[in-house]
Amino acid sequence: MSRHMPAAMPRNSQDSQIIDQACQSNRLDELENALNVLVAPQRIVNASAGDRADSILAYQGQADLGVFQLRIGRDVEINLEPEEADDRIAFVRTASGAGELLIEGKTVPCSRERAAIITSGAQRITRIAEDMESKVFMADRVKMAECCAKLLGHDIPGFVNFDISADLETASGRSWLRLLSYAEAELADPHAFIRQSPVAWRQFEQQLLTGFLLSHQHGYSQALLAPQAAAVPFYVKRAEAYIEAHFAEPLSLADLAAQAGVSARSLQNGFQNFRNITPMGFLRSVRLRRAHEALLSADPAVVTVTQIASACGFTHLGEFGTAYRRVFGVTPGQTLQKKLRL
Repeated sequence: MSRHMPAAMPRNSQDSQIIDQACQSNRLDELENALNVLVAPQRIVNASAGDRADSILAYQGQADLGVFQLRIGRDVEINLEPEEADDRIAFVRTASGAGELLIEGKTVPCSRERAAIITSGAQRITRIAEDMESKVFMADRVKMAECCAKLLGHDIPGFVNFDISADLETASGRSWLRLLSYAEAELADPHAFIRQSPVAWRQFEQQLLTGFLLSHQHGYSQALLAPQAAAVPFYVKRAEAYIEAHFAEPLSLADLAAQAGVSARSLQNGFQNFRNITPMGFLRSVRLRRAHEALLSADPAVVTVTQIASACGFTHLGEFGTAYRRVFGVTPGQTLQKKLRL
């Protein structure tokens, strides 16, 4: 007997509407369908479609930030299909029992003491024990990168790459779990402010993204936790603002220095000392970010990769493709031809 079968959720909703969806079923094929609709493409590989189980799946949140609970009630193996255009990250822990994930040949344990952090892309396999109940936090990787950039005070190229295993018994791990418990309670409360106000939702989202960035190891952890550096010189900020406004134009280092009101050497040194990147490297990262945003929102029947690359200031398509794949892990064409589930 099943109840509350889900409908597809829209991606990138702009209001504060929170989705409440649940599926309780004793049939594995119904559970598999619910997982495909609510979470991501996946397949239960070691059981027949009509096999029995005591399963429940409950999702609360928006499409690009939310939590879900999963219990299957029998030993299963779930194959998460590769989905390169799904820019989300998942934090997987258990409320009871234990399991493991196989990610690119590595076995990552999942329990109350250790969590797995996974992203879209390569094929992943989840092994779930009969007594395992999973709790998963999902967030948008683009928003995670934007939040990281705001905390650092400068743009970053591409996504934030986290360690795939997280120790939940450290001080930072316990702090994150307290924040996550608060988030789960707010999402479950029908009268919570986040259900009534888009502003409250944005603050809630930023709090969770910030907490996640500060609690788990990634390439920018040391920089985020380091003592605050000296104030960034005005000419660096002026050059950054000019780049953000004129990134599509054919800019040179001399052009940027002239707009900033300093010599090219001073601008170069300022960026290196305070941003750990060159002015032209910053320009390239802005162009890549704008191209990524344009590709995600574009209709492939109307525009081409070449048109978007050109509109973002790239004059050499091959170099653009190489840089884009290095930063985002997929080709521009794959992003443009995305087929998102949610």
